[in-house]
Amino acid sequence: MSMTGNAGGGNSVMWIDDGEKYGLVGLSVKVDGIITQGKISSNLWVLADTAFAIPSNWRDWLGSIRVGEVQDCNLILLSKQPSSTPDILDGENNKLKQHAWNFYVGLLLASRFAPAHRPVMLTGVRRDGEIDIRQQQDLDSPIPCIFRPYPAVLSEHIHLAAQLGENLGALATAPLPDGHWRLFRTLHVYTESRTTGEIVDRLHQYSRCIDGLILPDAGKTKQQFKSRTELFIGSRHHDLMGEIYDVRSAVEHLHENRYLDGFDRETRLDLLRKEAIVEHIARTALARIIGDSALWPHFANTPALAKFWALPAAERQKIWGAPIDPMAAIADLDPKYIHDGLLGAP
Repeated sequence: MSMTGNAGGGNSVMWIDDGEKYGLVGLSVKVDGIITQGKISSNLWVLADTAFAIPSNWRDWLGSIRVGEVQDCNLILLSKQPSSTPDILDGENNKLKQHAWNFYVGLLLASRFAPAHRPVMLTGVRRDGEIDIRQQQDLDSPIPCIFRPYPAVLSEHIHLAAQLGENLGALATAPLPDGHWRLFRTLHVYTESRTTGEIVDRLHQYSRCIDGLILPDAGKTKQQFKSRTELFIGSRHHDLMGEIYDVRSAVEHLHENRYLDGFDRETRLDLLRKEAIVEHIARTALARIIGDSALWPHFANTPALAKFWALPAAERQKIWGAPIDPMAAIADLDPKYIHDGLLGAP
């Protein structure tokens, strides 16, 4: 594969040197403003408005439609390094792919973007002036928000994504007592949920992400879903969080027919609002935790969470900081622009 950038007045700029391996995630997204290209953190680079040229052997493998989609990628999340084993697909490639993946996960937490096509992950090397693909993987595509289907990716999102990506790498090796399995599992549930097609399933899974952070006691799950989320969103939303939990519980027990059996516009609009709100809470909470290493010892695992939620409320709030406004998630939702077909009407 060859790749050139269009920075610098249209001059072609090679993005990787001879002897360097790379891992990248390519996206076709709406971009607003100027995205500064180049190195953005110790392990990460970003390229925008970059042209792909897929070599002929990969064209047959990918197929003409997918080749066109890959060549349409206009945002590249990249990690690269010089290699002493350029001819071998090895642990260096895996490390670079992990860096690129962490950058991508950071972008998922920084923005509710949705790409035009499935993201692609590539790894390879440049030798003798040629940039080659050694491995290709299609990623599941994030689902667009119905009332904000393709929000622009901004420079501030890229910078936050890079910070979160670097922190994810540091968190993976941080010497935390009892490890970090629960936090990474919660993050995995969130990233998987972004690609889930049915709105009630996404609402259910985003609610599980919140469960992952509040560690509710058995028999008190709904009560504490309402009370403990005060930390994240303030104390004025108990009724809303209870209603969200009711949907989560219905889906958990295969009773989503209460919301989907037949078509009622107001019921579907209410699901749309609740899904947007619970996604916003899960995403912003995870972004804050991953972005602040001081929070890792409190949220990384079950014993740490148990100690945290046993603290006095004022002490917890001091550790956490200011709550966010969950209603910001639906500030631009105007039902008159949402036709019934988007809500699942037959």
